[in-house]
Amino acid sequence: MSEMMTAVRIYRHGGPEVLTVEQVPVPAPSPGHVLVRVRATSVNWWDAGYREGIVRPRPGVPSLPLPFQLGREAAGEVAAVGAGVEAFAVGDRVVVMTCPACGRCAACRRGDDNLCQDTELPGHQRFGGYAEYVSVPQDGLLPAPDGVDFETLACVLWSYGTVLHMVTARARVQPGDTVLVTGASGGMGTAALHLSKLAGAQRIIALTGSPGKRDALLAAGADLALNYKDPDVLDQIRAHTGGAGVDVVLDNVGGPMVPLAINAARLGGRVVLAAVMGGRTAEIHIGEIFAKHLDILGTRASTRREQELVLQLAATGKISPVIGARYPLTQARAAHTALDAGDTIGKIVLVP
Repeated sequence: MSEMMTAVRIYRHGGPEVLTVEQVPVPAPSPGHVLVRVRATSVNWWDAGYREGIVRPRPGVPSLPLPFQLGREAAGEVAAVGAGVEAFAVGDRVVVMTCPACGRCAACRRGDDNLCQDTELPGHQRFGGYAEYVSVPQDGLLPAPDGVDFETLACVLWSYGTVLHMVTARARVQPGDTVLVTGASGGMGTAALHLSKLAGAQRIIALTGSPGKRDALLAAGADLALNYKDPDVLDQIRAHTGGAGVDVVLDNVGGPMVPLAINAARLGGRVVLAAVMGGRTAEIHIGEIFAKHLDILGTRASTRREQELVLQLAATGKISPVIGARYPLTQARAAHTALDAGDTIGKIVLVP
């Protein structure tokens, strides 16, 4: 193993141009840590938000650090272990947990470990997967299931884990439901199409701003793909639901999508908000919320059990993330440019 490695880091916030490819020392695993040889990492909206300076720290957590190494998701092999590590050995295939938890705080004890405050999240408080090697606490890793390639493994825990929590714990999607998915062509959007179908949704409506992505969205599980830029898109949604509106909205955009989601929901519907890519604020009609008896729900990350479950779903072939583009790690700027432009369907993978 070389003493030096390639890594991509940022020293200031901004566009893709702030991503800097460097040669840096390979980190030595400290006690309780595992050195992972990264075989694949993904590019997602979290990385872009951190890069731009719009991602905010969790309540009670210090401001996000600079310089920094992005990469919320990663998968690879154990290259070395620190003192006291017993759960993993050199050569083991592993996946870096996007949402590790301490197991000791009040949130963890009540089963809400997705809300744990006493842990450092990869690509958030500690260095992420944009490197050939990354050091990870042993309780921040999961064993990789056999038969699943590294690129797939690097695309499931963030998008599918987060969306599984949206679909099951928050939206409570039931067999027969009609589900509206905003930002449907992104990594979380395509995951929402897959997992809503697995939960038994009868009809899934995908929203996109790119009509050319319609066929790809239908192939990914949508029953109908609409252009949210159409001035009559709300009328189209209602026409396809007999005038009632949808049972569930899974919003992966934020901003102007929030009032659209509220208007598209039926009486007693559930709206789950998961992102601010489209904007942090929105003007909404409060009367619509109580007059329609809506549940407006936030969602945050995923539990350890949910992350284990999506790995099992991948291992059994029940989910398969859509990978729209692959780039070498050294072309991280190009990958972020493609993400910002919305040029791809599904996930973007970086290969160190």
